[in-house]
Amino acid sequence: MLVLENSASRLLSLGLLTLLLNKLDWPGLLVFLIPLAYLFIQYPKPGRQVVLLARRLRWFYLSILILYFWFYPGTELFSLMGRFSPSIEGVNEAGLRITSLLVVISYSVFLLKLTPRGEIISAIQFILSPLTYLGIDSNRFALRLGLVLSIVPDMNVEQSPPVDDNRRNDLSAVIDKAAVMVKQADELTNLPDMSEITITNMKRAGALDILLPLSLLIWLLSY
Repeated sequence: MLVLENSASRLLSLGLLTLLLNKLDWPGLLVFLIPLAYLFIQYPKPGRQVVLLARRLRWFYLSILILYFWFYPGTELFSLMGRFSPSIEGVNEAGLRITSLLVVISYSVFLLKLTPRGEIISAIQFILSPLTYLGIDSNRFALRLGLVLSIVPDMNVEQSPPVDDNRRNDLSAVIDKAAVMVKQADELTNLPDMSEITITNMKRAGALDILLPLSLLIWLLSY
C-alpha cells in the first residue's frame, strides 16, 4: 500500500485489507506477507517499531490461542487427551487470526510512519467529507483522529511514565498510554491557535491509487 501516492487511497486500502484478512485462508494471506517482508527489509526503523508494538499485545494473542485451541469445534489434535485436547481446526484458526492481526498492525505502522502527518489528516478529511452534509464537523474530527494515528507507532519508543514492574509490558500499560495520547491530541485540537499543525494537500490519485483499493473491494465482495 505504500507504493500508492495518494494518502486517501492508502487509508482506504488499509481499511479494506483489514476487513479482507478476516476472510482469507493461508494462501490468500501469503499474498500480503510477501510485500510486508520487503517493507521490513527496506524500512528497518519502522520495522522495529512494529515488533515493539506487537510484543505489547502478547496477552491478547494468548487469549486468542485459548479461545480457538479449546473452544473451536473440530478434530482432536492429541487423541490421548480426549476432550482436553486442542482441535486441529482451532490451531489453524488461531494461527490465521494472530497472523492476520500482525499483518494489519505491520501495515498500519508502516503507513503511519512513512506518510506525513499532514497528508494523513488531509486523507481523513477527504474520506469523512460527506459527513458535513449531516451537520457533523468532519474537519475537527479528522484533525483529532489524524493526530492520534500519527503518534500511535511511537507508543513504545517515547519514554513512558514509571509503572509497576508487574505492569510494565502488559496490555493495561498500552491502554493507559493510549488514553494519555488521545487526551493530548484532543487538547491540541481545541487550542485557539493550531498554526503549528500543517495539513498537506493530497497528491493526485494515479491509476494504481484507484485500482488497488478497487481490487481489494472486489475481492472482499466476492466472499
